[in-house]
Amino acid sequence: MKYLLFFCIICFGRQYSVAKTNENSVASIAGPLLAYRIIVGSDASASEKWAAEELRYWLYQICGEYIPVQPQNNNYTGPRIVLGYNYEVKGKTGIQPPSDKDESFHYFSDSGNVYIYGGKQRGTMYGVFSFLENEFGCRWYTPQVTVIPKKEKLVFGKYNYKSAPGIQVRNDFYFEAFDPVWAARNKMNGRMNYVDQPGGVEAFWSVHTFYPLMPPDEFFDKHPEYYSLINGKRVFEVIKNEHHQLAQLCLSNKNVLKIITERIKQKIRQHPEYMIYDVSQNDYYNPCECDKCQEIVKKEGAESGLMIWFVNQVAESVEKEFPDKYIGTLAYQYTRTPPKNIRPRKNVVVRLCPIEACVAHDLKSCEKNKSFLDDMQKWSSVSPQLYIWDYVVNFAHYVMPYPNFAVLQPNIKTFKENKSIGIMEQAAYQSRGGEFSELKAYLIAKLLWNPDININEVIDDFMSGFYGRSGKFVREYFNLAQSLITPQQHIKIGLHPIDPIFTNEFVNQSIALFNEAIKVADNPTIKSRVELSALPVYYLKCMRNPVMARTDGTYRLVLNIIAKEGITHLAEYNQSTDRFNKFVEEAK
Repeated sequence: MKYLLFFCIICFGRQYSVAKTNENSVASIAGPLLAYRIIVGSDASASEKWAAEELRYWLYQICGEYIPVQPQNNNYTGPRIVLGYNYEVKGKTGIQPPSDKDESFHYFSDSGNVYIYGGKQRGTMYGVFSFLENEFGCRWYTPQVTVIPKKEKLVFGKYNYKSAPGIQVRNDFYFEAFDPVWAARNKMNGRMNYVDQPGGVEAFWSVHTFYPLMPPDEFFDKHPEYYSLINGKRVFEVIKNEHHQLAQLCLSNKNVLKIITERIKQKIRQHPEYMIYDVSQNDYYNPCECDKCQEIVKKEGAESGLMIWFVNQVAESVEKEFPDKYIGTLAYQYTRTPPKNIRPRKNVVVRLCPIEACVAHDLKSCEKNKSFLDDMQKWSSVSPQLYIWDYVVNFAHYVMPYPNFAVLQPNIKTFKENKSIGIMEQAAYQSRGGEFSELKAYLIAKLLWNPDININEVIDDFMSGFYGRSGKFVREYFNLAQSLITPQQHIKIGLHPIDPIFTNEFVNQSIALFNEAIKVADNPTIKSRVELSALPVYYLKCMRNPVMARTDGTYRLVLNIIAKEGITHLAEYNQSTDRFNKFVEEAK
């Protein structure tokens, strides 16, 4: 796809001439840039039409001239950028039209024209953004930060580039990644809030749906038998150590099956835009202990056996009316171990959650992860497809160093090897300000599309594009933080400030690097980005040495950054700055 033949398209109305350079000819197309047209077919989808406008806009940002967008016109003989599959593409490639939902794409050049096509819903659109990214260096790092290289002229090469998604359903669950336009530009398709994303989504409707589908307020008084039998009593919640925990449903009850099935069908009728509709346990333990439920559990050797037995029946009924939809469920905590005999139906998606895993080391290399890896491989052997709910941040302290970048790529590859049609990377989803949120959200998007990318190239590109001259020192801090992990050091999703992984020496070295990064910041905007990236280290110092942090100004600096950046959540729970303030105040 690299430049064997160049078409020099000069901006500002210049004419073209033919020149020779090395072994390759630089062939020019007679006429000014405005002779070019972006062509969309009369049957173009909404996302293809939007992609045409995006292409026109970003090419204008690159060189300062618009290329008009117009419908297919057989009378127009000038140079064209043709979007979408049509008779020309068929004639030049010989391929049949892709399905509407096919997200793969192909862009190529022929006789001075450029062709970009894929499936109508998202394939062509993704092709346009990859064309801009690969060939012109456009970057959409965050919803607010876009880097577009400026050129006096556009140079179109001889292209022949194809790409397809490595993971079918890609859910980058970061606050920074929820913007639907950013998601489209970075080829994400699996977030429920993406319903306004151009081209639609392959979303998973909800999770922990037992009580949303069968609220105790609606049923429990008249039908307590619909809910868990715990210690000989029907309950919808369990009180343990003064904490209220939800219970579950009695899945062997025929009326529960009937109600859940009908309500799931109602959800599909009301919200047909989703791909997968969830029937899954509440986010607690407390499964039903009644004889009928436990008879199935004992037969299958796992609570998941009862769950799959129930969900299969829902899925069988749903398939009759909605053959293209899936029913999802969880393999999570008490249902993580797969059953002995029963198998998920072809339209059931098991959503497997490695919440207990060590995130310091990848799944295949760590002894702490052997249990999960065994369960995943067993699920993979009995399931038509899996969906992974992964965890990539420190939920106890979003705003704290969390050196897990090394496991992102190998774990995604392992998930893919085990029939994962979808991956959700749950992160700091409630607020800005998580540790390296912008970088990690961007990197995850790249990995979910192509698990084989060179991650160091992506990280280096981000450091340079996002931080400018400061990127050198931010990269040094990044390397220092990742080096905290050793083969003997295991961490999970609840890393704490006093963990032995951290030392005062690490804090001091990190602050020194960020001080250098701030000194060379290109402008106040870059300086603010560097300060936000330094926030995790400042926060860590406050939590480890609160008295010193108050006396040397670090505490005040943290509060200023939090206020300036509008950060509302420092952790998933107890999330406001109140807890942080109270901790530091009490340490005076």
